[in-house]
Amino acid sequence: MRGGRWLALAVVAALLLVGCGGDSSEPPPDSASAGEPTTAPEPTSAPDSDSTAPVDAGDPASADGDSEEESTAQSGTSEEDSSSADDGSEEIGAVESEEADEEVVELTATARGVTADTITLGVAITDVTVFADVGDILARYQPLVDATNAAGGINGRRVEIITEQWDILDTVAFEAACVALTEDNEVFLVLGFMPAGWGSIFCYIDLNETIVINTSDLDQQDLDMSDGRLITTRPYQFGSLLAGLELLRPELEGARVVIYGASVDGRIETAEELLRSFRAEILEVTRQQIGGEDLIAAEAEIDIHVERWRTHNPDWIINVDGAVAGSLAGLERAGLTDWNIVTPANDAPSNNAMGADLSVFSNLIATGEPGAEELAAQGLYGIPECFEIINAATGQGLGTSGKAEDAQAGTAIEVCAAWDVFVALATAAGPNLTPESFLQAGYDLGTFPMTGSPSGSLAPDKPWVSNAQPALFVYDAELDAFVPR
Repeated sequence: MRGGRWLALAVVAALLLVGCGGDSSEPPPDSASAGEPTTAPEPTSAPDSDSTAPVDAGDPASADGDSEEESTAQSGTSEEDSSSADDGSEEIGAVESEEADEEVVELTATARGVTADTITLGVAITDVTVFADVGDILARYQPLVDATNAAGGINGRRVEIITEQWDILDTVAFEAACVALTEDNEVFLVLGFMPAGWGSIFCYIDLNETIVINTSDLDQQDLDMSDGRLITTRPYQFGSLLAGLELLRPELEGARVVIYGASVDGRIETAEELLRSFRAEILEVTRQQIGGEDLIAAEAEIDIHVERWRTHNPDWIINVDGAVAGSLAGLERAGLTDWNIVTPANDAPSNNAMGADLSVFSNLIATGEPGAEELAAQGLYGIPECFEIINAATGQGLGTSGKAEDAQAGTAIEVCAAWDVFVALATAAGPNLTPESFLQAGYDLGTFPMTGSPSGSLAPDKPWVSNAQPALFVYDAELDAFVPR
């Protein structure tokens, strides 16, 4: 596990709320509103083979002739009429039979996890109870499965799920869950929360060549090995940060800046390049070296960095990744809470995971998108429908806490979003469902409804499905939440 326990702290905090996003090199393109999405979009049912073609009435029987012919015509027993009617019926029947032959598709086994009758999916449930109460994740997936099957399934196939649970701190259990789902049960794809940057994810996307619809952020190293098989419902957090820096350009132009992070996938260098394009003076680029395996050593390291930053007296501290939690804790210990600070996470848990009191910072600016409860309160993006389906089946009371940030609501939205992605792409792939047709359907589909986002879309160079637009946020101590700036 890269990053160890500290990474678990920082990554798990991101689970508590729908994450941040955008494009990796520029703000994500505006997308047209896709209307109000539903949690389980009604899949296309198999074509009806009993549809009837319109009947041609033909020419009426002639009324001319002798009285016998008239009597026969009136009685409707003319051999000629009878023969004509029989011919017409045969012709109509032939048309119906031909149409039925053309429309009915016999379902067969098309891929691992796909039979003539069923599609079997894996659900990887991450146990994070050591950090937060996110509720019963399985109880949220099952109502969505039931709703989809009640609507006809996916192109005539029923959906079944197999679940495996693993502890967030146990990478051995993580890999065991992967083997159980992909090798023992041979599922079609896997849905679940898999922390970005954890090497164990290669078991799914590389070793077993299984598509993963992830509800965590993405890591470039994971993407490099995925060959397109790694998808996330979240916006790309680092892309959202870059978009946020663009929004801050007027304040960053010519500013004296320190850049801080732990990433080794090029994020720090990309942020530095962007800031230099603003003509910002880069005073120092600092990379975290000690993770959370030894918290005392990690705190000592950041304290040394902070004292060095103090000598620079920067205008801005730019945090590029989850190391922000340690950065803020160190700045608070040093009493440097009046500096301008940028964080890539717009939820409180991601920022105070190392114990920082966010209320003491006078100008802490976050990049990201509106939070789960805010969207739910506005009735946007299918969130009320998502909660309604899950609440009706489980009585969990999602969306009723009144809290600005609710871990259970946030993770429920991510579950609904992941399910929306599966249903949309699998339906669009048609009866011949394979991993290749599933991904290609996503590339060809354009935008589609996805819970918690204005819309979703997928492309070979855009594995994050959400089309949420980045914005800037500031911390509100009374709400213990980040609100629009």
